[in-house]
Amino acid sequence: MRGQYFSFDAIIASVIFVLALVALLSYWHSVRSFLDYQNDQLSRDAVRISNLMFTPPEPSADCATMERLGFAKGWDDRRVDSSVISCAASQDAAWLRNVTGSSYGVYLKITNLANGTETEIGTDPSTEPDVADVVKLRRLATVVDSPDDSTYLASFDLSMYKKSQ
Repeated sequence: MRGQYFSFDAIIASVIFVLALVALLSYWHSVRSFLDYQNDQLSRDAVRISNLMFTPPEPSADCATMERLGFAKGWDDRRVDSSVISCAASQDAAWLRNVTGSSYGVYLKITNLANGTETEIGTDPSTEPDVADVVKLRRLATVVDSPDDSTYLASFDLSMYKKSQ
């Protein structure tokens, strides 16, 4: 009788051990994947540029004199200025790489969530040949139309990509 209880205990203990081992290996794999993502230069640059989008442009909102990209109206007002979006949409991909300070390809698609209109800045990586790696980030922001100060919600889809060498 006592032997039956001992073998049942051993079976339960081995099942618990296997479940704990599987949980530990799964956790290790997810942490390792996250650390690999954090150490990737392309990912870090994408996060940097997505944060840069919500700062004011320097030294001014005029694309001809802009040295650092930013869409915010000011440091105290982080809403996005639609005139800066229009100005940036009229520029080319080389200008965008220059004002973001990135050596990678940068593409930004701004979608007005109220009416679905899209504004594209830069070159879409799906149209580029020999793209090796793409990192995509989505941010949401309130956009202020300049003439009448009306606002709408917009999604900012940032794609950073590097070409194969």
